[in-house]
Amino acid sequence: RDSGKPAPGTKAFEEWMKKQAADAAAATPSAGDTKEPAKEQPAEKQPVIQLTIEALPGGVMKFKQAELTLKAGSSVELTFSNPDVLQHNFLLLKPGSKEKVGALADAMLTDPEAMKKHYVPESTDILAKTKLVNPFGKEVIKFSVPDEPGDYPYICTFPGHWRLMFGTLKVTK
Repeated sequence: RDSGKPAPGTKAFEEWMKKQAADAAAATPSAGDTKEPAKEQPAEKQPVIQLTIEALPGGVMKFKQAELTLKAGSSVELTFSNPDVLQHNFLLLKPGSKEKVGALADAMLTDPEAMKKHYVPESTDILAKTKLVNPFGKEVIKFSVPDEPGDYPYICTFPGHWRLMFGTLKVTK
């Protein structure tokens, strides 16, 4: 039952692993050349949707786009633009979790690490998020739209913002 593979933990095993990794890396481009149709198929099936969402300027704590509609399972490249004088972030949440995640965000006011965490609370209800975006800045994130149709809230969790700064992503079949 000799597989030709040296015993783990030996110098010979380490050398064998390095050779396997080098061989795999060298094989990658030629494998891509021979299987071109398979490589292109996912890109054709799933075009990436370019989406921009903006904070409104003037310190009003609102998203310019209060409602978005996307197809379930879509791939999205979202640009969050902040032309405001305040910092903002963007968090996409599971349906029905706005109040819960908002309360977690409020609780971060007592967390000395909150700014380092970009005021993004720990929660499994968060599906996608940006960092805090400084005034006149922007950030790009990539995510997949959930497969389940429904209304997915999005909010800014900078202290005090989520009650005013929210919107809804309507996911359709």
